[in-house]
Amino acid sequence: SRKVRDKPARYRYLTDTITASRLPLTVQRLLAIATFYSTLSFFIGAFVGYAVLKSIVPGSLLYITQYLHGTAIGEFFAHHRTELNLIYTLLWTFMFGIIAYKLVEYLILSYPSFVVSRRKNEIDVYLPHAINMMYGMAAGGIGTYEMIKAVAETRFMFGELSKEFGTIIQLTDIFKEDMLTAMRYVRDTTPSEKLSSFLDDFIFIIKGGGSLSNFLKNKSKEYFEEQEVSYSSYLDFLSVMTETYLAAFILFPLFLLVVLVMMQVAGEDILKTYRTGILVLLPLATIFFTYLIKSSLPVPPARTEKRVFRHEEDLFVRKVDSEMKSFRVKKFRKVLKRIKSVLMHPLEDAVYTIEFRIVSFYVIILVAIATFAALRFLSLKELPIVSLSAGAIPLIFFFELRERTVRQIEKRIPEIFRELAILNEAGLTIIEALRVLSSLELGIISKEISMIRRRVEWGEPVVRAFRLLEMRIRSDVVAKVVPISVKALETSPTYKDAFQTVATFASAEVGLREKIRSGMFLYVVIIYLSMFVFLLIVYIMINNILSVFSVTVTEGVTFIPNIGFIKDTFYQ
Repeated sequence: SRKVRDKPARYRYLTDTITASRLPLTVQRLLAIATFYSTLSFFIGAFVGYAVLKSIVPGSLLYITQYLHGTAIGEFFAHHRTELNLIYTLLWTFMFGIIAYKLVEYLILSYPSFVVSRRKNEIDVYLPHAINMMYGMAAGGIGTYEMIKAVAETRFMFGELSKEFGTIIQLTDIFKEDMLTAMRYVRDTTPSEKLSSFLDDFIFIIKGGGSLSNFLKNKSKEYFEEQEVSYSSYLDFLSVMTETYLAAFILFPLFLLVVLVMMQVAGEDILKTYRTGILVLLPLATIFFTYLIKSSLPVPPARTEKRVFRHEEDLFVRKVDSEMKSFRVKKFRKVLKRIKSVLMHPLEDAVYTIEFRIVSFYVIILVAIATFAALRFLSLKELPIVSLSAGAIPLIFFFELRERTVRQIEKRIPEIFRELAILNEAGLTIIEALRVLSSLELGIISKEISMIRRRVEWGEPVVRAFRLLEMRIRSDVVAKVVPISVKALETSPTYKDAFQTVATFASAEVGLREKIRSGMFLYVVIIYLSMFVFLLIVYIMINNILSVFSVTVTEGVTFIPNIGFIKDTFYQ
């Protein structure tokens, strides 16, 4: 506290960073935490430094003494060896302690900056999506406070952006600030320049009495145009990353492996080290590339709120006595029906509704059967390949089939919401519009539209029926458009503007996914061709080239290359 009070300008940046990170910390508390753990790290670092000195560089001073033997400095070292060794040890351990102290202090004091950077990226990603939802609510006549509160409460959708809008609600509800003052505070402290600019314009529109609906509509269109630019940049980035991956982690390792095999024939024994390095580094590099590409995606990932719906279950009962007002549940029949439902679920329902745990049950059975059948014919070296394939190939087939089905549904989503918007503009309510839409041929999603219509006709709220659609399909696009649609249906009977915005938003996302898929298809083909060429080269080398070098004579010394080891390396 004294440090901050005496030199407030020195800690101004740290204060602003903590405010922008929205961490429940003060500058004084963060400095105290950094001081405590840095001091603790100093002693740990000093101990590590002492252990390193004794294990890695023992007797360094003795080597210096021997090297300088016969000189004045060497005589001085010889007479004061004990004192110099003590000083040398203290300096070494102190250096390690200082390094540990400064490193821990830097990491702790830099943590708010890391949070600010992460929050900025997340806010920028979700802001266009939130503006779309606000536009749908504004078109339905909802006020400013209710719009901001709706975004603040949907934390499962907007993440850190909801925290910024929640700060506005907190300042108005708890600290009794007026709305404009609360918005100015968030505008001045948010880490996102895009949100700051939006709030600045938002305040100006509210003060000037302009059309909020038109403002949000124009902002939504502006952010869509910015998204198109970011999509193009991401596709260029993706091409560069794919070519880098193809060259560095597909072609180069295979080429180098072939070269090292020929060096093995010539007598160089470095193939074992290369094999170990590849088996460790290649998976790690692939995981890193996957994380880098997914973290750079300009489309916000879907956030689905965890909702619990009540499931109706049939109860098998029988009357015990005509005069008794009780019944008994046939538990055994209930368990049998439950088992039958689980076993028949993959055959009775749509592929996009099947849960992974049910598929994994069948995959485990298939793996056990394949392993037991192959145990009699294959060696222990080949058996894991068969077992792994028996589990992986059905899962690959299931996930591919599910993804293809979901993609067909996602392509229809913009068309469905445009039709609903047109029908509402023609004067139909949402229930009447669903009846008309269920009579049209819309592919796979026609079944889901019919289910929504039946649920609504049976008395279920429209909002709940739409949320069940989101839970059944479990698609990124559906998970993003359903909450906006639900808000529009909850606020006003006129939902055409909101649904038109939803259709435009879904069309942009589906278009980006199609561009990525078509742009990357060529690279996928190249990777498969590379693997095929590699296998062909391996076959030719083992059956033609290596057999020639099975016995070579170099300067009178007979050399027999380890063909079995080379085959195992190629196999692995």
